[in-house]
Amino acid sequence: MAVQGGLLTTAVAGKEGKAEATDVTFFLLAKLASYVILGFGLGALGSAIKFGPGGMGVLQITAAAYMLGVAMAMLDLHPFFRRFLLQTPRFLGKFIRQTAKSGDRFAPVVLGASTVFLPCGTTQAMMALAVASGSLWAGGAILGAFVLGTVPLFFILGLTITRLNEISREKFRKVAAYVVLATALFSVNSGLVSLGSPVTAQTILSKIDCLISFCPDTITSGTGTGEAADEVTITFLSNRYEVDNPIIRAGSKVKFNLVNREGYGCIQALNIPGLGISKVVPPGTSDSFEAVVPKKPGKLSFSCTMGMYTGQFTVIK
Repeated sequence: MAVQGGLLTTAVAGKEGKAEATDVTFFLLAKLASYVILGFGLGALGSAIKFGPGGMGVLQITAAAYMLGVAMAMLDLHPFFRRFLLQTPRFLGKFIRQTAKSGDRFAPVVLGASTVFLPCGTTQAMMALAVASGSLWAGGAILGAFVLGTVPLFFILGLTITRLNEISREKFRKVAAYVVLATALFSVNSGLVSLGSPVTAQTILSKIDCLISFCPDTITSGTGTGEAADEVTITFLSNRYEVDNPIIRAGSKVKFNLVNREGYGCIQALNIPGLGISKVVPPGTSDSFEAVVPKKPGKLSFSCTMGMYTGQFTVIK
């Protein structure tokens, strides 16, 4: 709202200063189309550089570091962080402003399509996520969903007000900054999970829960027998992974069976960083592979690509 609201209302105001619903609609449709196309390109860029589970984790953390810088710049904590905000080329900014003020019927379309070039910190954070997705379609979906989420607010804005005062701009800037900050922290945690780090939000919360309540000293789960297995099955459910026997022996060759019963969304994309394995198993299908377990006893973590759903094997001697 702070960056694009003034240009939107100027473009749709018309000669009588009243915005028309069709002008606002054209603006939003053009904006959606341009962002989806940009998302396709950014996602394709991420997919062109082939990353394994560890590489994707590094990419997610890098994107998060950039988003943190953007958030600090939006909060105006220090002049240094302004380096994280991309600037619109002068000639392009001049063209957009002139088009917005022209009153031409085509102006809302041009302005809507041109908003991808405006230096909005929140937009840049979503662009970073699109690259980190490593997928053409996921990149388009991320920026498309981002724009769709702003549609109700922008539609109301275009019909009701002509410009935002400075106090309102600062309020919206701070809210957006905190949203970007939260997204960055989530991305950092996802990257740590993808790297198989023992320190993640999930492990910390689990330890806190054990301190408050009680966690039995056991290494079995699901239908496991407590003995090391040379063949295990990971079942993909709607909201979690289930392992028939999570205990495997260090240095042994193990067959991993992946069965997706009802796992939609990111849960169908499984990463096992310690084995360098990344598999996508669509719902209703299965897959399998063999791998040599690391020789060092401990925990062998796995998760979905976003780090939302996790699990682990216990590696014993």
